[in-house]
Amino acid sequence: MRLDDLAYKNICRRKSKIIFPLVGILIAVTTAVSLFTITREAAVSLADTFDEIGANIMIVPLEVGAFSYGDVVIPGAGGEMSYLETEDVIRINTIEERDSIAFVAPKILTPAEISGQQVLVVGVDFPQELQMKRWWRYYGDRPRGVKDVLLGSRAARSLGLGPGDSVKIEGNEFTVTAVLEEQGSEEDDFVFMQLLTVQDMFGLDGRLSFIEVAAYCTTCPLPEIVRQIGEALPNARVTALAEVVRSRQEVVDRFFSFSVVSVILLSLTAALIVLVTMLASIRERTREIGIMRSLGFRRRHILEVILTEVALIGLAGGAGGYIAGSYMSLKLAPFLLDLTLKSAFNPALAYFSVLGALTLTLAAGAYPAYKASSIDPITALGHI
Repeated sequence: MRLDDLAYKNICRRKSKIIFPLVGILIAVTTAVSLFTITREAAVSLADTFDEIGANIMIVPLEVGAFSYGDVVIPGAGGEMSYLETEDVIRINTIEERDSIAFVAPKILTPAEISGQQVLVVGVDFPQELQMKRWWRYYGDRPRGVKDVLLGSRAARSLGLGPGDSVKIEGNEFTVTAVLEEQGSEEDDFVFMQLLTVQDMFGLDGRLSFIEVAAYCTTCPLPEIVRQIGEALPNARVTALAEVVRSRQEVVDRFFSFSVVSVILLSLTAALIVLVTMLASIRERTREIGIMRSLGFRRRHILEVILTEVALIGLAGGAGGYIAGSYMSLKLAPFLLDLTLKSAFNPALAYFSVLGALTLTLAAGAYPAYKASSIDPITALGHI
């Protein structure tokens, strides 16, 4: 009889003893697979949400002035201003890591007088700006045309304007198509217009005050992107918005750390169950092992039989745990993290689940197998 057949028959004959380590491995792998799957999807979803928050790279020239938009300051009347160029947008899109860039949003800032009030006009590329700032909510229609104006909430109240109203800027008639909801930031005071319109109307052709860049930072090397943009734009200051990136990384790292710690604890528990159960089994099978040794089985044969038994337990527990864990993740994700998984089945995860369970059981069963192979046949036969 082959040794693996003997090991299989031993498992079938001692089902009540094998059930405990099998269930331990099954629970450990099931929990690990479901936790890993949910954590991975949560991390991806969270990172995608962060990527939708907006710019994480700011490109500015050297400037002085009185008006500000975040880190950018522009001069009041009579001041001096440094500018970027429209061609800089093209240069950004030529860097090696250009595929890691989601949006490039150029802006021009200039003071203007509307209805006797001094305001800050911000020229933007509306399609790029609205894509980048998906959290923006506004009353009215989406601004599209060269004569469309988007007002911040405080600017709209101060000017007494709302969606559909006409407004005269630098002698030209424009239409307020929408008003932003309260943002709780300086954007509430701004007047947003089409970039080319502002450049033409204020004699700023080809000039930009600053450029915001949104990169896919779940996969991109942000410092490398900053470096490459800096090389492409030697006269600009390129900085990563560290707080946004740091927050993203911290949350994703916490998800990962929680998953790793949980998997380690579960694995140790399962290994302990296998170890204790197999040691108890070896003590109960002392007479059986003695008979096998008296019939000519060598120590390595006993060792191989015991290790084959725990290997079969590991393979069964790993395969069953992967299937159960994948199914469980589909059911638990919507309740735990409001995630909907399209499919939790992952061939690579299946492979590592089975391999991990097999490695775990073999490691836990190594000492009991050694103890079994070390049993003296004469002493063992004394139990008959």
